[in-house]
Amino acid sequence: YFSFCQFVARYYCVRFGQVLFLGLPLAIRRVNFLERFSETVFSLTEKGHREIPGSLSSRAIGKKKLFDMFQGQKSITLSQAKSVYSTARAELASWSDKEWITSGQRSQNYEFTSTRKFTDDQEPTIGIELTEPQQAAVEDISANLETHQAWLLQGVTGSGKTEVYFEVMAKTLRLGRQIMVLVPEINLTPQFESRLRSRFPKNQIVTLNSSMSDKERLQAWMLVRSGVASIVLGTRLAIFASLPKLGLIVVDEEHDMSYKQVEGVRYNARDLAIYLASENNIPIILGSATPSLETYFNFVQGKYKRLKLNERPHGPLPDIELISVDRAHGRALAPEILSAMQVCLSRGEQVLVFLNRRGYASALFCSSCNWAAMCGRCSARLTIHKHSVQLRCHYCGYQSKVPDQCAECGNHDLIDLGQGTQRIEDDLRVQFPEASVLRIDSDTTKRKGAFKAMRGVIENSDVDIIVGTQMLAKGHDFPNLSLVVVLGSDQSLFSADFRATERLYQQLLQVSGRPGRGEKKGRVMLQTEFAQHPVYQSLIHQTFDEFAQQLLLEREEAAFPPLCYQALLRVAAKQESQVWKFLSLAQSEAIKIKVPGIEVYDAVPSPLFKMAGLYRGQLLIQAASRKSMRGFLRIWSMYIDALRDGAVRHALDVDPLDV
Repeated sequence: YFSFCQFVARYYCVRFGQVLFLGLPLAIRRVNFLERFSETVFSLTEKGHREIPGSLSSRAIGKKKLFDMFQGQKSITLSQAKSVYSTARAELASWSDKEWITSGQRSQNYEFTSTRKFTDDQEPTIGIELTEPQQAAVEDISANLETHQAWLLQGVTGSGKTEVYFEVMAKTLRLGRQIMVLVPEINLTPQFESRLRSRFPKNQIVTLNSSMSDKERLQAWMLVRSGVASIVLGTRLAIFASLPKLGLIVVDEEHDMSYKQVEGVRYNARDLAIYLASENNIPIILGSATPSLETYFNFVQGKYKRLKLNERPHGPLPDIELISVDRAHGRALAPEILSAMQVCLSRGEQVLVFLNRRGYASALFCSSCNWAAMCGRCSARLTIHKHSVQLRCHYCGYQSKVPDQCAECGNHDLIDLGQGTQRIEDDLRVQFPEASVLRIDSDTTKRKGAFKAMRGVIENSDVDIIVGTQMLAKGHDFPNLSLVVVLGSDQSLFSADFRATERLYQQLLQVSGRPGRGEKKGRVMLQTEFAQHPVYQSLIHQTFDEFAQQLLLEREEAAFPPLCYQALLRVAAKQESQVWKFLSLAQSEAIKIKVPGIEVYDAVPSPLFKMAGLYRGQLLIQAASRKSMRGFLRIWSMYIDALRDGAVRHALDVDPLDV
């Protein structure tokens, strides 16, 4: 564990203590931990062995029992002593004064049992019959359980990747090994955990994520560290769990950006999982319907082996249709989509309307002078939230009332532009007055347990139309869902972020996999103004390999990852001049470092220049090889730390996902 933390500290250029604390429960970090989790023990001395028998009267039955207990074992605790002699505390103190016994501290012996209660009425799904591709994948991986190999399990949504995981896990458990399973988000943990407990009812399973209480996390940590827990399920934080008998790592939805920590130690749990598997000489399974370009590139290079699942075991893939609309058509939903929704609802089936933008409208403008409602602490527009009658900043959380006139010219004719989940929800209630509508986004799921309750409502078919953001795009299985409508995806097509099209494709394919997972045929309708765009054409024809190969060619021409390696220095300060001064000094020093294959870019403003009252800038470093980058950062990071200034915040982001 310590050597792993040392590697993380070196690779991500952070202090060892920062990394060490990531994996330790809060209770262990406290100064009085040893006092709280140790106990006093007493041992009989030679002097006591000689003198105590002669000091005991025939009526001192309790004292005699206490002495006999010392005779039977090397040391005893106070609780053991009191079990045979109720006033043992005073007697032990007296014996200690006479030097008949000595006292010391030892770690408590825990009986590791789970205090968390689980209700799962499902019968264990042991011995599920696999399809031929699933069985072939299981056999290939299982034949190599004693050595390191990264396996890319690429399967269409609903193809049964989880069953492949479970079969390989069962074989690993028979070898007496532990297993780490990573999922990208907390919301996916309960459903996955339920399936794990049904499949492995006799194995100790623990979960690790940031929502756990200190007590729960401490207990889980001890279960894992002691080797009692067979399976560890968690989000990115679980990568720091210390498993003494680790035999297999599974990373589900390996492409997901949630595996990247964006504050503090900016690690990527997927990348660390691959390193951990290599160091332990064990296999790792990277599962995805849409692998990240980094993972796909490693497969192309021959570093990873790929196993494909191209079909759903229980029904065909949903049809994906592009609904072409004109910007001036004036409706939130095209007539074809409304008609298809009506047909589904008439059959008692559910519809998911996917829009990755919460709120009512994305901006408030003045029709006279073009004033826009802006956040005073961020360089971002405020979003209208109709139900609370507020303007909110989705970056810093600032809130204000919706004004009734322009702040610049006093005009009362204010226009709300753009669509959010609240506006779509309201429109759907008007279009389908007899249907029940449920909106699921970060606004409606703030309360603990809210998302779980909403998921239960969907699974029980107690709602007709679901309006949701990316929270519903992946990992969920809703048997009665037959139609998915996708809105607002065009905005990602022309983003300045070179990863935007890759992420859009991944997100769209994930959400397209939600319908038709039961007995019903699924259908996906994507509303767009750019139906001929290559991303959409690849999506409807399910040609991921061609799409990924084209992206690799574009990245190669532009010299972008995964064909190179990047590090980004992020700086923030209350004064803009402080940002540029810090970045200028860092850039000057970077240019002086003579490491082959290093390119130092100019300092630039961050995409969101001001956030939460701080001005932000960044400096990009690019390297032709990982070796060159690590050699450069080893020197440069020390200089940056020497520039540390209380007025300036800085963070070095190695392998950044957003530049």
